[in-house]
Amino acid sequence: MRRRTRLGVALLLAVAVPLSTVACGTEPDEPAPPAQAPAAVQVGNTHNDADVRYLQMMVAHHEQGMQLVRLARTRAQQEEIKIFAAAVEATQGDEVTMMRSWLGTWSEPTTVDHDPGAHAAHGGLPATGAEQIAALEEASGAVFDRQFLNLFVGHQHNAVEMSQREAQEGANPETKDFARRVQESRADQIAQMLALLNG
Repeated sequence: MRRRTRLGVALLLAVAVPLSTVACGTEPDEPAPPAQAPAAVQVGNTHNDADVRYLQMMVAHHEQGMQLVRLARTRAQQEEIKIFAAAVEATQGDEVTMMRSWLGTWSEPTTVDHDPGAHAAHGGLPATGAEQIAALEEASGAVFDRQFLNLFVGHQHNAVEMSQREAQEGANPETKDFARRVQESRADQIAQMLALLNG
């Protein structure tokens, strides 16, 4: 039991640390420094279409990811997965707030065209299929845990691929730095989930 508790704490920290902004795990009387909150990060005006497209697609991607982790937070059998899901939900919620703020600064819409054909030229719009989510909603116990982990590994791998494209094609320094942090944090999350699958 003690080993499981340590693993749960390690998962929480590993998810939250890359962004260095989430207050998960802190006591109520230990507020996070406001300067470190994602929404407080100011974005410069220099940007191109790749930056806008990346943020719009990532908002949609994050929102779908939060749908998945909310299921896991209440339905997972393993406590480690519940802890992991809660940390991901908090982190990605803050990231969505930040990305929406940046798009607003550029007077760009925060939504993306969900027609797959509209994104064919830049690798398509990564998404977890509705049928996959429906199957996850029907699962329970160890089957749910396995399906969630497999599904979310693929989901976060999409985030890594999208972020790699932004690193190559983007022009905004803050967005490119965010993409770098997404690559690192999602790679860490994937490693954690694979360890849970294999454990």
